[in-house]
Amino acid sequence: MKNLLLVLLFTLSVNLVSAKEKGTVKQVTYECSIDCHDCKEKIMKNISYEKGVKSIQVDIPTKLVKIKYRDDKTDSDKLKKALEKLGYETKVVPAKKG
Repeated sequence: MKNLLLVLLFTLSVNLVSAKEKGTVKQVTYECSIDCHDCKEKIMKNISYEKGVKSIQVDIPTKLVKIKYRDDKTDSDKLKKALEKLGYETKVVPAKKG
């Protein structure tokens, strides 16, 4: 019985340690030179395959691209470069405080 309890405690502690090592999900918003549905589809299709990307929202009227990503897999600079590689002028929109 003691061995079973020790194995359970060890397993639990390993799971807690590995959970702490995972990165946190962050969000970045870019103003992007998009103007049509094809632009939106191109971004959605390509950026979703970048490491660490959890979700993407593309709003054509406001020209904003919001990306949620894991900070242990990528960062906002890499994502910006990926958007620029697709042919879009891109700049980071500062996060609103409040």
